[in-house]
Amino acid sequence: MNFDIQQQDTYSRGELLLRNFLGFLYIMIPHLFVSFFYGLVLMVVGLIRFFSILITGKFPRNAHNAMVQIGRYNLRLTARIFNLRDGYPPFHLETEDEGITFDMPYVEKISRGRLLVRTLFGGFMLIPHIFILVFRIYGVMFANIYAFFVVLFTKKFPNGVFKFSVETLRWNYRMNNYLVYYTDDYPPFHGRVLPNENQDMDSDSVSNHLVAE
Repeated sequence: MNFDIQQQDTYSRGELLLRNFLGFLYIMIPHLFVSFFYGLVLMVVGLIRFFSILITGKFPRNAHNAMVQIGRYNLRLTARIFNLRDGYPPFHLETEDEGITFDMPYVEKISRGRLLVRTLFGGFMLIPHIFILVFRIYGVMFANIYAFFVVLFTKKFPNGVFKFSVETLRWNYRMNNYLVYYTDDYPPFHGRVLPNENQDMDSDSVSNHLVAE
């Protein structure tokens, strides 16, 4: 997984105040409609993906591309909700967003047996992760209150809060990646970058991720 949110050198006080006091009106309401539509797309793509793997043993590339793009969109939106980046989150799936990265290598062949096991028992297998992540997400929310005042007075986002927030989101994405068959690797109990992550992918892989076939 290639996942990263870059910390800005300085943050805008004006954007910070707008997001926190009017963000529901100009960010959340418009994006709720878009997120609802993308959620329906994911449901359809999920069914296609499940039966394609079950019948052919292959993860459809178009389904992979669509899921990556929607995951990238969700990350752009979440980064603004937690004040990790300035700027307005783009609506379009293929729009680049500076400082925010999410990508997954395409794996064509998926084990049917693991597909069924994960579909039936994946939620139970991830209960320890879910339990810890619930507390971490609440921690991010409370830490974000502290970060709000630090940014307001200094225009700097506190390093510790930023690192904790990004690692929590990375952990959550790893868990989701395991559930949707991006990888057979059970997620580790942390959100730090792994040695095999954030490495450059070959140009063919990247282009396939950026543009759905």
